[in-house]
Amino acid sequence: MSRKRTATVLDEQSAAASATIEAATHPTPIPAADQVAPAASISAQSAASLAGGAAALPGAGSADASAVAAAAGGAPPSSPGRNRLLFLAAMTPQHMTCDLSNAVVGLGVKHNLESIIIAIFPVQNGPPARRHVLVRDQHGTTGITVWHNDVHKFPKCVLGAVLHITRASMSLYQGKKNLVLNKDSTVVVNSTTPSPLATWWAGLAASCPLPLPAAITAAENSIINVFGVIGFTSQDHKEVNGVFRQVSSIYLVSQTAKLQLRGWDLEADTYAHILTLQDKVVKVLRIRITSYADTKIGEILDSPLGTSFHRFADAELERHWQD
Repeated sequence: MSRKRTATVLDEQSAAASATIEAATHPTPIPAADQVAPAASISAQSAASLAGGAAALPGAGSADASAVAAAAGGAPPSSPGRNRLLFLAAMTPQHMTCDLSNAVVGLGVKHNLESIIIAIFPVQNGPPARRHVLVRDQHGTTGITVWHNDVHKFPKCVLGAVLHITRASMSLYQGKKNLVLNKDSTVVVNSTTPSPLATWWAGLAASCPLPLPAAITAAENSIINVFGVIGFTSQDHKEVNGVFRQVSSIYLVSQTAKLQLRGWDLEADTYAHILTLQDKVVKVLRIRITSYADTKIGEILDSPLGTSFHRFADAELERHWQD
């Protein structure tokens, strides 16, 4: 009996060991209902990992990561910390100002710019065709060269309009920072849609006009209002890059100073209106201060959003001109 019981126990232990090996080699199939939850959990975890990876890519924002995580039905992963934010701030497009001298964006990094057009220079036919424009905002002035079909977006009537540029790069030439347009940059001129910058530009016309001595000492490319007597006007023709252009000169005078205002290809109505104001005290709104032959002059922005001439009350200056 003892030998028989021992044999039975050994047979049972051998069968249990065989069952264990069989289970490890050929696991029992899991019912379909039990397989759904683990698969969904794994899918959500994978989507969350993808969302974290997408947020770390250059140009990807937290909104993209949130969208991927939301699609997976889970919350977005936590941010790695401040280093990630600093990295993305250096890589994603930023909104810049026209004061490039104080810009902290690295060379070659793309950014966006919104500004006011204050000067448009003639087209250089090339190839490729190019044109230089000056733009300004509340912080400063800078120049931009536009290329190819964009050169035709700058007729004279858009002086004073808002210019939107996207994906421009910063470059350094002869120690000076410049804006460079890339193949994927966009150039949009808008003269009708209200914006904070358009409101700022319109508000310049409401500023008190400066006397001529103060206007003469104004900074280069500043936009100012000025008052004085229109003492003399003239028109002449000059050849610029093989094209003859009409140059109008309007001289403002006061008791102690004079200032030449210059306009290129003024509209006939504009010049006719100026002639009606000759020998009268006027205020001239939104002129661009520049220099010619080391002498400060005021450039006329001949457009609906640019320079305008109005009568101005100054009894002392009027008596001086009549004496």
